[in-house]
Amino acid sequence: MASDADFERILRETQSAVRAYVAGLGVPLDDVDDVAQEVYLEFHKGGAALPEGVEPVRWLKGIARNLCMDRFRRARRREERRLEALAAILDRAQTPCARAQDGGGVPEALEGCLERLPDPSRKVVILRYAHSLTSAAIGRQLGMSAEAVRILLFRVRAALRDCLLRRLAGEGGA
Repeated sequence: MASDADFERILRETQSAVRAYVAGLGVPLDDVDDVAQEVYLEFHKGGAALPEGVEPVRWLKGIARNLCMDRFRRARRREERRLEALAAILDRAQTPCARAQDGGGVPEALEGCLERLPDPSRKVVILRYAHSLTSAAIGRQLGMSAEAVRILLFRVRAALRDCLLRRLAGEGGA
């Protein structure tokens, strides 16, 4: 294990490069510092593993890449579970009464709600969910910031949820 003085020197010399690398891998800016901290904790715990002749920054970037990939896999699994839960909720919401009132159930009700969205909102939903684009990619296509896309998606999902609940309850409307 490296001495505390060596560790502090390496930290000072490499922290900006490691943080930039983590951000470049696509970690949200709010989480970059947390991931960088995990990188240095991992390095400190296994400091003796630094091979002779390998630059510390290169070694740290390898640790960062592995931690980021693990983080992305966990986030993807979390999102898949969330979508499965949402599908199950929507399945349960599709009662015989709701199917009779909206002429076919949840997909038709959702389609009706989507049709009532303003064109820019509908386009963002299609790019995100039909084409699986990220907020940043959608923003580049539409001339918006990634944050503006995320805010718009949040609002559109809320409007769709409210519309869908009203339609399934038999009230119709958007």
